[in-house]
Amino acid sequence: MRILAGYVLFIHVASGVAYAQTFNDLQIQLGVSYATDYGETPGGIWRSTGPVIIGKPTVSTFSLGDNCAAWSVSSRVGDIRDDATTAWNIETTAIRVVRGAITFRLRWVRYAALRQQFDQIPLESSKAFRMPNEDIELTLRPGESSVLDTVRVPAGSKTMEGRTCRGNASIRVSVDNYPSEDNDRRLVAADLWLVERLSNGTEARRSDVSVRGLPNRPFRFYFDRIVEGKLSLDIYGILIARPENAAMAVSVETRSHWGDPSVADNFIGPQRSVESLIKVKPEEIVEIPLPKLGEGPFGNRQFSIRIRARQLR
Repeated sequence: MRILAGYVLFIHVASGVAYAQTFNDLQIQLGVSYATDYGETPGGIWRSTGPVIIGKPTVSTFSLGDNCAAWSVSSRVGDIRDDATTAWNIETTAIRVVRGAITFRLRWVRYAALRQQFDQIPLESSKAFRMPNEDIELTLRPGESSVLDTVRVPAGSKTMEGRTCRGNASIRVSVDNYPSEDNDRRLVAADLWLVERLSNGTEARRSDVSVRGLPNRPFRFYFDRIVEGKLSLDIYGILIARPENAAMAVSVETRSHWGDPSVADNFIGPQRSVESLIKVKPEEIVEIPLPKLGEGPFGNRQFSIRIRARQLR
């Protein structure tokens, strides 16, 4: 077991690092929603790119029937439902990925749902025919989304459950981790130690925690509170582990603040947020030195976090 000091440290602002051309842990999704007398409702219809491949287009055809919940989706251009009143031809192409954010091209055109229009009016000619359309670039991170298009639905129409359709139906584009949370059976674990280097050159372990979670998704950790007289220092954060070949890429956002715990919300600072990017091989322990707070009773104390991460399944 080795302790390594290799790390990349960012305070508040972090620069970008580009990955490879295929990203097995990211996906772009298209989904639908509609409004009823029960409020905004997800449509339960999704189309995913699968693992993102730079430059590979994914084509989708969405169609909406005679009520706000009557959605269908297909991977074939022009494959619409029989009762369609509106349909969309959508093409999604990833351009680049930088630190988990996907920049992609999104081209779409909305039709009056006539099947022949999909042959007569391709994406490239939609402007000439004055069809509602867009050709844009978006950049989204996992968990972020944007509305692609919205249409009015016939007033008074009802869903199969008897709910009255009201207002609009929409298509939304989002970025998420792959596979989706409900389908991910993998599990990662991380052991973290909070260590203080003392003025005499020795070390003292102040706290240790073990956490488990899904790959590519944030989970929180909290170290024991450090007390100095009537004041206390809290160090905690968010960890994201991404399995790679023979290693684990780990992003750690460490936060700290100090104050008087007997007074609600009396944190007199300074408050600090530090982002660190590391790679951890099996059986290695990687150390992340934390910058000193610089003032107050904890200002000159030197802390670091040691991390061991591994995939359990």
